Amino acid sequence: MDWTDGYVSDIAYTTGFYRELAPSYLRFAAQLQGQHAPDPAKPFAYAELGCGQGFGTNLLAAAYPHGRFVGLDFNPGQVANARGLAEEAQLANVEFRDDSFREAADLPDDALPAFDFVALHGIYTWVSEANRRAIVRFIERKLKPGGLVYVSYNCMPGWAAMAPFQRLLVEHAERNPDRSDRQVAAGFDFVQRLRDAEFAYFGQNPAVPKRIDKMKDKDRQYLAHEYLNGTWQPLFVTDVAREMAEAKLDYVGSAALLENFDALCLPKGAREVAAETTDPGFRELLKDYAINQQFRRDVYVKGARPMTGVEKQRALFDTAFAPLHPGAEMSFTFKTPLGEATGQSEVYQPVADAFAKGRTTLREVAGSSGIDGPRLLQAFAVLTSSGQIHPALPDGDPAPAQRINRAVAQRSLLGEPYRYLAAPAIANGINASDVEIAALDALRSQEGGATDAEALAKAVWSQFRGVGRRLAKDGKALESDSDNLRELQDRLSTILQQRVPIWTELGLL
Repeated sequence: MDWTDGYVSDIAYTTGFYRELAPSYLRFAAQLQGQHAPDPAKPFAYAELGCGQGFGTNLLAAAYPHGRFVGLDFNPGQVANARGLAEEAQLANVEFRDDSFREAADLPDDALPAFDFVALHGIYTWVSEANRRAIVRFIERKLKPGGLVYVSYNCMPGWAAMAPFQRLLVEHAERNPDRSDRQVAAGFDFVQRLRDAEFAYFGQNPAVPKRIDKMKDKDRQYLAHEYLNGTWQPLFVTDVAREMAEAKLDYVGSAALLENFDALCLPKGAREVAAETTDPGFRELLKDYAINQQFRRDVYVKGARPMTGVEKQRALFDTAFAPLHPGAEMSFTFKTPLGEATGQSEVYQPVADAFAKGRTTLREVAGSSGIDGPRLLQAFAVLTSSGQIHPALPDGDPAPAQRINRAVAQRSLLGEPYRYLAAPAIANGINASDVEIAALDALRSQEGGATDAEALAKAVWSQFRGVGRRLAKDGKALESDSDNLRELQDRLSTILQQRVPIWTELGLL
């Protein structure tokens, strides 16, 4: 029996993190739609299905020391790696299991807790129909009433033109046995031959060559897991909604927050058509056709419990938000499904000014600015979606997050491609470059205690040099110690000015 069920397993999945999986983010997404959601400031249980390398599950476990986390992945090598990181960070509130979805769905009732949150990123349309049924059965059995589910997946109609391309890669790989990353590289080369030979598919579907050109330089591990799974099957949003309904789930909204605001994601004519239906599933389907959606980030709840208008306003207006960028650097221009848009300065500037002073709430900004609630709420949602602010949690124990950040720094130094750190104040991960990760670690260590760029550069360079690491500038590796130190000092001057104040606000320092 092939235990992989057609899923790529000969090479490890990439190490990634996705902010939408965080309970604090999911709660905001649900409340934005007027839906009650579990309070992540209180004890809760959380499961990630198909957790891969377990980096995200570990990062969240460190950010929520009062939560209980379970990561499930059928690949034992990835589970071993996840357990190793948990041990290095001394996380006592997370466990990892190498159960398949079908095994997990059939576990005894006392094997796992009942969960407040179940998350699965990039899994649902990559596995077989039998595995999808097992996922739904797991959710039906193990999710508490009122609990949230996050599921992201490839969807139609956005994948309609590209589906034949994926099938071609799979068929080519089956006829050319090799390791999956080599198969996908060979497949892209083969596709290029077909394009050069003017095969009609590529000419009559002009969006396909453009997307292939954007992908061909991406990490081969990622491409193999994205395209070589034998059960790969994009679904319509209504297909997923019907399957989730078997677990008594109701659709809440999108974790891609801008997609919950029709004015920001739909052309005027599409808004008029969508407004004619009261069927929420059909409405979402129409929206997908309007923007040719190819990837959805959906939030479901087990037992919808809508808020009253007063409850929704109180919940949203009293939630504290923390800045992820200095207020003076906040951008009022952001990407939407319709293209680039710019927020009204008379709304966004007072918001940015408030965040320049630190955490704030909608209620506080409304009181000081006089801006009406709907416009202010949309601005907060836009700034959250664009990664400039984030809902904050009451201050808790920052030690677990600081321990995992230390473990991340040590692994990053040895070549692990980590690009996120745990931020206790928002109980989520934040982007960080390898130099930023090393700088934070040096600032927290004894040898890097000095906060001037020159001393910090020496501390970071001693770590990089010890493992043969070199920086690059203008695409060229820097060889001499002096060149590396000079480049580090320039970068660290910026980090000290711009990132350290934010790190302090977020509890990393």
